[in-house]
Amino acid sequence: MIKKIGRLSEKEEKAVCVETENVLALFDKSSNKGKKKFEELASCKNYFGRKIIAETAYQSTYKDKLFKLSQSLLNSKIYAKRATALLFFYNYYMDNPEEMIKILSKYYLEIKWESENIMDLFWKEYPDLMKANMLKWIESSDGQKRSLSFHGLENFSAQDPHFVMEFIEKIIDDDSIEVQKKITHTIIQIARIRPAEVYPYLKEWLKNADEKRIKTIWVSMKKLANSLKASEIKNKNKDFVILTKDTIKDWKTDKNPKISTMGDKLYQIITNNR
Repeated sequence: MIKKIGRLSEKEEKAVCVETENVLALFDKSSNKGKKKFEELASCKNYFGRKIIAETAYQSTYKDKLFKLSQSLLNSKIYAKRATALLFFYNYYMDNPEEMIKILSKYYLEIKWESENIMDLFWKEYPDLMKANMLKWIESSDGQKRSLSFHGLENFSAQDPHFVMEFIEKIIDDDSIEVQKKITHTIIQIARIRPAEVYPYLKEWLKNADEKRIKTIWVSMKKLANSLKASEIKNKNKDFVILTKDTIKDWKTDKNPKISTMGDKLYQIITNNR
């Protein structure tokens, strides 16, 4: 079995696939032996290897036999086994993503890396489903679950920037540091793509903001203002550059002191070489 970390060569991928097929064939002779060997296989330390094992298992004629086994592996003490099982269900519920959301909702902490990757894919493939479910997740008492709801959200930014900003608005004052990091990251990413839609929201949020919210918006805007100095940004994203500069100048002269103070600080960044 593959032990190295990182991407596999074509030869290594084929070897994992063949080994998986050989293990699955054992179910014809002995169900117990097949289960035992598949559990050993599921312990694969390589993420890409686990993906191949899970996909090969799902595509086989043994997928229904592996369903209950994979359910039990989700609770294994060994991370690799839990991860392989989660990837098996990702394939199994390809046509029923709502069920996959339920599994993620239960095992996101125990299988963090694979859960994040699936969330990222789901925001691309099932945006309406994710919109409905993640609006529930941000109401969770678990900060890590609220944080995970943002994972991959930026993939949806260009399609529906207003939804993304309204999503952030519901959780902008969250106490979790991890959530705040996700908020600032998402604001930065979407602002670079759709600045005309983003900046009015930020200005509105500043009007009655407390210190925590001001800090969140400042972290985002400072990063965006500093990025204007990059030659790549200037050459490839002229609309972003123009709108960001105009926004900062507008904020600088606003009657609201919270907006004008931030505008002044941002203006110093874009006019100085520091």
